[in-house]
Amino acid sequence: MRPWILLLAACALSLWPATGWASAPPRCAGWCGAPPRLALWMEASANLRALSTREGVAAVMDRARAAGVTTVMPEAKNAWGYVTYRSAFAPLIGTSPVPRSASPSYPAPRTWYPPQFDQLQVIIEEAHRRGLEVHAAVNIFGEGLTAFRVGSLFERPQWAAQHLGPAGAILPSTRVAEIAFANPGLPEVQLYELAIIGEIVRTYDIDGLILDRIRYPDVTADFSADSKAAFEQWLGRPVTAWPDEILRIDGTRQIRGPLFREWIAWRAAVIQRFIRAAERLVHGVKPHVAFTAYVGGWYPAYWNEGTNWGAAETEVNLTWMSPRWRQAAAAGFFDYLMVGLYYPYIARSDAVAAGHAMWMSIEGGALLVEDVVAGQTRPVGSLLLPLYEGAPDQFRIALERTQRLTDGAMLFDLVYLDRYDWWALLPGQNE
Repeated sequence: MRPWILLLAACALSLWPATGWASAPPRCAGWCGAPPRLALWMEASANLRALSTREGVAAVMDRARAAGVTTVMPEAKNAWGYVTYRSAFAPLIGTSPVPRSASPSYPAPRTWYPPQFDQLQVIIEEAHRRGLEVHAAVNIFGEGLTAFRVGSLFERPQWAAQHLGPAGAILPSTRVAEIAFANPGLPEVQLYELAIIGEIVRTYDIDGLILDRIRYPDVTADFSADSKAAFEQWLGRPVTAWPDEILRIDGTRQIRGPLFREWIAWRAAVIQRFIRAAERLVHGVKPHVAFTAYVGGWYPAYWNEGTNWGAAETEVNLTWMSPRWRQAAAAGFFDYLMVGLYYPYIARSDAVAAGHAMWMSIEGGALLVEDVVAGQTRPVGSLLLPLYEGAPDQFRIALERTQRLTDGAMLFDLVYLDRYDWWALLPGQNE
């Protein structure tokens, strides 16, 4: 890694407090605009063919503008670590050996992707020509694709998150999941991710920077020796029965130990400190750039991901929440926050009728989000289009309800708008 990049990231890390950050930073410390009324996510691999030429990018931007989209969200770094811009150090998407078998399919990008094509720059140029904002997404702790053994974790296995398995076995993320995660608590991992953020913000005329996968892979991570030492320091005493005092895996059962609530709060504090450093880096370089993230809306189960995207002041009170979990709240760092309302049900009554909690619906989820963030940020509801495949009227209602109940809507993903031919279902630029 180049020295200036390390210096940039080290400066951001030096802004971290030694302990948790209980209160939110001043609002409008950086960007003070409105959240996107209608945003369109563009996942890197699924849309690579469509976004691999200027003509293809221009065609997408034309359709987006005509459909009433206000903000496009291209992935500048994908889930396994490849970047779609001209990085000085991160692997370029055009060098990827990973083919795509799903529709649209393509062979390995290194065999056909234009070697000098800077996708992010072209998207910025074509979007801005049409009055669209560009909020670039960075997959933070996703750093490997297990099936193809590509990503930084296969070059630096010491970065991999370590998962607790049955009988106390510890397995690296590269052996556990399709998308392999780095350990969020390692300083060298944090430096690398901050360096990517800094490179994008300094080099490109983006309007917003999005953190994605700003979390742990699940509750079984991270049980490395490094995390044990850091947790014990945070806790203020040794853990005598590691890892049983926290968690034990018995077949398919997860058995919580007496330190479980402290463990999930510590992980949330790790994520919060990184978010704080990233926010200061982004707004320190370009105060006008929106700083945001995508998170899953299922807050009652989000201890699994280890991110407290809510506000310390929330009146939501769940049995697994502790005072230190509340101190690790992150909502106040974001100019707006995209929250996944990834539910097929629209009305709360529909979710209940199907045997689910009320919050597992568009209406109930949106109301829960408002309660969780408690005015510390502006939530934008996010919709997963495949949940409505074959039901365009249901999608149309879900979009209308999301825009009415939250500060906007994000659609995941461009590839599904094309596949289902749903562009005409969007509100259009005059509505």
